[in-house]
Amino acid sequence: MDKESFLTRVGEYQKGGWRLALINATTVPAADEATPGVFEVTWAFAKDLEFETIRETINQADAVPSVSDFFGAAFLYENEIRELFGIDVTGLGLDLKGQLYKTATRIPFAHSAVKARIEAAAAAAAASAKKA
Repeated sequence: MDKESFLTRVGEYQKGGWRLALINATTVPAADEATPGVFEVTWAFAKDLEFETIRETINQADAVPSVSDFFGAAFLYENEIRELFGIDVTGLGLDLKGQLYKTATRIPFAHSAVKARIEAAAAAAAASAKKA
């Protein structure tokens, strides 16, 4: 991710009268054990009847710059992707320090947490099949 050009583009949306419609993240599992998983992060902007997105693939170790300097409400989305996915968001306008959500699993959409749930579901299905 080229952070400088990303922030320049976000600034252009703000100057052009666009609004931040959403920031979304998803866990993209690895194809094999040797390859680390990634995240896909999407920033969506709306103006009148137009809707545009910026989509970036983020490695687990990468940091994403906050857009809260341009769009103040972004702090909610950014705290959310930090807490739920473990994505490092730098320069947050308001850092809630992990207090936005109370979840049973710390960072529930981190690659390790998703993998553990998939493996548990497969083991439960295999056990159920043996009983049948």
